[in-house]
Amino acid sequence: MKKMFFLPLMALLNSSLIYSQSGNIGINTSDPGSKLTVNGSFAATYKTTGASGPVDANDYYIAYTGNSNGTLTLPAAVSGSGNFIGRTYHFKNTGTATLSIAASGTELIDNQSGAGVASVSVPPGYYAFFISKGTVTDTTWELILLSSSSSLPAAASTYAFSTISTTTRQSLPATASGPFINAEINYPQGTVINTGNVMNTANGRFTAATSGYYMFYGSTQFDNGALAGAPNFAWAILYLVKNFSTTPNNVLVQSYQSNPGILVGTNVSCITYLNAGETVSMASAAAVTSGTTYQVVVSSFYGYKIAN
Repeated sequence: MKKMFFLPLMALLNSSLIYSQSGNIGINTSDPGSKLTVNGSFAATYKTTGASGPVDANDYYIAYTGNSNGTLTLPAAVSGSGNFIGRTYHFKNTGTATLSIAASGTELIDNQSGAGVASVSVPPGYYAFFISKGTVTDTTWELILLSSSSSLPAAASTYAFSTISTTTRQSLPATASGPFINAEINYPQGTVINTGNVMNTANGRFTAATSGYYMFYGSTQFDNGALAGAPNFAWAILYLVKNFSTTPNNVLVQSYQSNPGILVGTNVSCITYLNAGETVSMASAAAVTSGTTYQVVVSSFYGYKIAN
């Protein structure tokens, strides 16, 4: 008898918290204004993993704790019955390596770059939010948000970044007639930041890891004060050059100084599109009033990707 009384009582208490009105359902509210209104907290599955694997229908929020690169693969699209348009997944990389969120098979992810991608990289400390578009071919998922949990972007972001400087004097051959580029400026004192090892300090070349738009800024000081006789510059030019190793005359931008004496500082900057593997470096040319050599010192150069 006690059981028969207890069960109907519990059902009555529980049902008193759920309401229906005009096709809307409310939990803990008698006046739901949306299809589902919850007057209270909401909870979904929280999962941690340190290894690659599939994301399934029971997942919602996944924290990746791995110390080596891993890939979590989104569910394959479903046509017709069972299509899960609008399903969302949240990912947080709490590990120390790169997490990749990949679409299934030949499916793609719309990351607002103009073309779908097979996967999205989530660096350590970053969060990614995805939603199913309901489509079954091409871009079946949409990246809603990719952001850092820090107030500042992590240094190891998906966009390559490098900044370098040197106070070492570099001797370069002067131009006898007509301005042309003789050599790239290098940086024997190394890099301050070099995400993805995109900068080669020996030859001064920044190599694009992926295709996209890049911002570059460089500066140097033309200084003949340490050379015998301290010759004056007849002129001095600082360049940013694309693919110097194959086309050293492929100048992106230049700064020309006429009769600057024995000392002059100058800078150059530009935004350019690079295909993966293409390079940008800073180079110079100068003519002197005597001798065959000029020097640059206190040089700095940085580059970073700003968009796909």
